[in-house]
Amino acid sequence: MNKRIRRENQVITIIVFVVILLAVGFLHLVLPEKDESVEEKRRLRHFPELNFQDAKTGEQSVKIEGWFSDQFPFRSTLIEVGKGWRKIAFPNLNKDGVQIIPINHDLTGEDDPDEPDHSEPIDTDPLPSQTGDPIETDPPIIPTIEEGEVKTTKIGVIIIKDRAMERYYGNEKRLKAYGERLNKLAAGLPSGTRLYSMVVPTAVELFAPDKYHSGYSSQKDCIEIINDTLNPDIKRVNAYDKLLQNRDKYIYFRTDHHWTGLGAYYAYVAHCESAGWTPVPLEQMEHYTLEGTYLGSLYRATKEDVLKNNPDTTEGWKPLVDSYKATAWDKGDMASSYQIRLNDERIVGDNSYLNYSGGDRALLKIVTSHTSGRKILVVKDSFGNAFVPYLANHYDEIYVVDPRYYRRSLKTLVSENAIGEVMILNYMFGTSNSTWLKRFDAIAE
Repeated sequence: MNKRIRRENQVITIIVFVVILLAVGFLHLVLPEKDESVEEKRRLRHFPELNFQDAKTGEQSVKIEGWFSDQFPFRSTLIEVGKGWRKIAFPNLNKDGVQIIPINHDLTGEDDPDEPDHSEPIDTDPLPSQTGDPIETDPPIIPTIEEGEVKTTKIGVIIIKDRAMERYYGNEKRLKAYGERLNKLAAGLPSGTRLYSMVVPTAVELFAPDKYHSGYSSQKDCIEIINDTLNPDIKRVNAYDKLLQNRDKYIYFRTDHHWTGLGAYYAYVAHCESAGWTPVPLEQMEHYTLEGTYLGSLYRATKEDVLKNNPDTTEGWKPLVDSYKATAWDKGDMASSYQIRLNDERIVGDNSYLNYSGGDRALLKIVTSHTSGRKILVVKDSFGNAFVPYLANHYDEIYVVDPRYYRRSLKTLVSENAIGEVMILNYMFGTSNSTWLKRFDAIAE
């Protein structure tokens, strides 16, 4: 009797298991594949192209396993359920009941930038003109902004009205070391290569009261320290002034640490001034707006209701170019690539910032229909993603590298592709981010 019951239970178990396997397999075939994971902020893998070489090396099974994992039916729902159970089983609370929220290294430098370096005062005296005579220019008009009450969080983020901003402290030693890195790169590039440096301020510099951007918190002074360290032949792209002069516009997200498509445009205008281009006016480019549901990194870090109730709108401008082809390599081994669309209006919601040129990856190569003869390499952090499409207004070829993923030599990339211009684009925290800098050093050798 017991043996029969045991045997029946085993048969039922086998049948249920087989039914589940068949159901999962069936759903894998009929459900449409997804391109992006909102929860993980990355592209999902699709079914790989089958070939003999991958089958021979075993790489084919690895790719299929990755596809199966990424496209598993109801994957997003299962991830959220898992997160919920984990919070119940392992509540991330300290003894006072305050939630501890980790911030990604792309928000703040890993080397504790919140500790200012008091070894030397920052010299803010203006540099003398090279002619010895004062240059008379009309002072730029700085738009006034309405101030509000400042709310301070426990994770280095302040909130004014419905805008969240990261606090910043400069470290003179690290700022000078960043400049010296660029000097070293410039010395090793092929003769005639033009090198640009663009350092992007964060929102707190433009929208917070003076005390949050004075002394060692003054990003203007910190950018000057970097610029003063650079060799004279490196071109300084003055995005700071363009952004400051347009701070009454929607140039930074309120719930995210990035600039908007409009903020990136004003940086593009600054680059055109340095490069000798005439920038394409906004009204000549096709404008688009994504739905206003974007809640970015600063909301995810703070979970403040005032941010949740005032999500961001994402907008952009498509470059004025007849045609282009954009090819992306996600991983440093450069084993596989795929085509992407710049200013992709299909990317919405929590992934809205990815619409400009996708996410951070090893390499993006854009070949346009222009015949100017100019090519540029942009070595960047995530701020570069919104900036890059505007370069398609002018350059024949644009190469975009993120040192956190790219593994090959920058000098070789420049030489083999006859690239005449290189830009290092970083936001303020990136200039002291140990991960970014360590990997930049590795590929700049």
